[in-house]
Amino acid sequence: MTDLTDLQNDAQENAERSAHAAESGDSMTMQVTLSIAVMAVIAAFIGALGETEASHTFVEKNDAVLSQAKASDTWAEYQSESIKRHIYAVGADLAAQPEAAERMKGEADKYSKEQPVTQDKAKQLEEEVTAHSEKAETHFGRHHILTIAEGVVHVAIAGASIALLAHKRSFWLVSLGLTVAGIVVAALAYAA
Repeated sequence: MTDLTDLQNDAQENAERSAHAAESGDSMTMQVTLSIAVMAVIAAFIGALGETEASHTFVEKNDAVLSQAKASDTWAEYQSESIKRHIYAVGADLAAQPEAAERMKGEADKYSKEQPVTQDKAKQLEEEVTAHSEKAETHFGRHHILTIAEGVVHVAIAGASIALLAHKRSFWLVSLGLTVAGIVVAALAYAA
């Protein structure tokens, strides 16, 4: 993961080099250093997007775990209702006094009516687990793609720096192409 402040400092240093190059009158040096500053900003932006996607991944995974815990609790409640219903039904069958049998039958009926509601609630919570897990996977996939895109732009920055030192325009043009490729890869993270 990239530290955003380091990238911002790099961009500022490149801007200062560009200003120095402008004073010296060397147009290639000025163009390359300006492009390096822009590339650093692009890399920082892509890195920030990647960090945001990683954060979303953690949030969605956490929500999935919480929903799973709630679903487990709800299924335990469902089982409890089932046991109580069964105990009251057996008690009603075995009761010697008609009033007690009727009261127990009423309790068994109450749990019979509650169970489908509890079951639906548990199934809904399980669907939430699935939805959160799927969202987490989407964010995690984006994070990986953005990490690759950021890496490509960093390679472009290195190539532009080499072009600056070697005074090779072709290296600079390749780094510009790599920057565009990094931007395209970053855009692809959100295309799917």
